Amino acid sequence: MFFSDRCTFCGTCVSVCPNHAVTLKAVSRESNWIHPGALEAGSRETDRVHPGQDMLLEGRGSEMNRAYEIHTLQKKCIACGECVKACPSGAREVAGRVVTSDELTREIMKDVVFYDSSGGGVTFSGGEPLLQPDFLLVLLRECKEREIHTAVDTCGFTEWETLSAIVPYVDLILYDLKCMDTGMHFQFTGRSNEVILENLIRLSKIHSNVTVRFPLIPGINDNEENIVSMGEFLSSLRWEGNQPRINVLPYHKTGIGKYERLGRAYSIPHVVQPTDEAVGCVRDRLRRFGLETGLEEAR
Repeated sequence: MFFSDRCTFCGTCVSVCPNHAVTLKAVSRESNWIHPGALEAGSRETDRVHPGQDMLLEGRGSEMNRAYEIHTLQKKCIACGECVKACPSGAREVAGRVVTSDELTREIMKDVVFYDSSGGGVTFSGGEPLLQPDFLLVLLRECKEREIHTAVDTCGFTEWETLSAIVPYVDLILYDLKCMDTGMHFQFTGRSNEVILENLIRLSKIHSNVTVRFPLIPGINDNEENIVSMGEFLSSLRWEGNQPRINVLPYHKTGIGKYERLGRAYSIPHVVQPTDEAVGCVRDRLRRFGLETGLEEAR
């Protein structure tokens, strides 16, 4: 991750990178964040690739092989961290680290006194925690043995066998629903929602504590048709416990800075945060279907 406001343009990151992934790119003199001494040096740009990407690209036919050749020529960063260690101003950071289940369990146990005093516990989210199902299952079992309350926050896009395997070890499941229309869901997420909805139907029959989370994004999924479809769908399910709670999560822009630091384009910069009145109207509409609603603030 590159923090442009910390960069002094000393050039250290360019010289220490073993893969020559950090290059110079010309910048405009009108840019308001450029360090005064950097007008000749330019900004730093990193060609990034996830460390496991090489493995993912191998052996998938001629089309992927061509992509791999281009990839190795243009995308050079393997997150080795040499530029992070060398940067004198802390302008570069490695986002995330690899840990074992034992290491993470020890971290979890450090806060057990707070779980006991607050009635809280551990929430596994992400990203999508079920993309690492074996790792997640080990951690959930460890927490269960220690009587630590567990919650899993998932989008539900996984095989039923994967989701059902964690059910005995999870006290609370936070289940995201975005769009009820399959075409709209595919348009904005790149995936169909059929598996997601089917998994929630099955989950409602075997787990007694499910909270649905609805990220409310103006101009995308805040229309009447989507709200009504969601209310009808959730109220039609035969829940193992009580009717589910649905929490509305108003869209916010606090993640834009992270996109910039990772060199990624933010796809909906024009969308604004919904007003309190708009959020209240959505909650009122969902309550008409007999659903309990809550509100989650931006995190």
